[in-house]
Amino acid sequence: MVLVERREVSYNFPDFEPVTAKDKFGNDCLIRKYEHRKDREKLIEMYLSFDHSQRCLGLPPVSKEGIERWIDYLAKSGFGIVAEVDDRIVGHLVIVPTEDGKNVDLTIFVHQDFQNKGIGQLLMSLIIDYCKRAGFEGITLVTERTNSRAIHVYKKFGFKIVAPYYECDMYLPLKE
Repeated sequence: MVLVERREVSYNFPDFEPVTAKDKFGNDCLIRKYEHRKDREKLIEMYLSFDHSQRCLGLPPVSKEGIERWIDYLAKSGFGIVAEVDDRIVGHLVIVPTEDGKNVDLTIFVHQDFQNKGIGQLLMSLIIDYCKRAGFEGITLVTERTNSRAIHVYKKFGFKIVAPYYECDMYLPLKE
């Protein structure tokens, strides 16, 4: 179990069992819990080689220092999983509990060389199940309203658009 402290609220995240799965092309992909001390440098490498045209709402940051600060914040504030192919981190998903602890905010990025292989959908599927087991009421995320490909994928998972302005706020209820 992982204990994360934010402000005056503590969150107990259940364990996350690693999963080895096949992407759409039959290649092995390991999905496992992000371990900050062990994975930080590999994750920084992923984001340093991230295509700037793939950024969403200013994320990931462009500079190495910005990436480091962002990754450190996410590790301190939430719970993350990574997708690994041949010992290389190629995907990163983080959930950060809201202040009331009822919902989580989700952030996901898959390196452009590994997109369209089903890795992002695998990360999403696993974290949705994980959030249900953890007892969260729902998942929120924000993307650019012009990111129709991502919006389509999120809708396939049951997310609904709740605020379609400059950015597109989406929500997935986890409890009936």
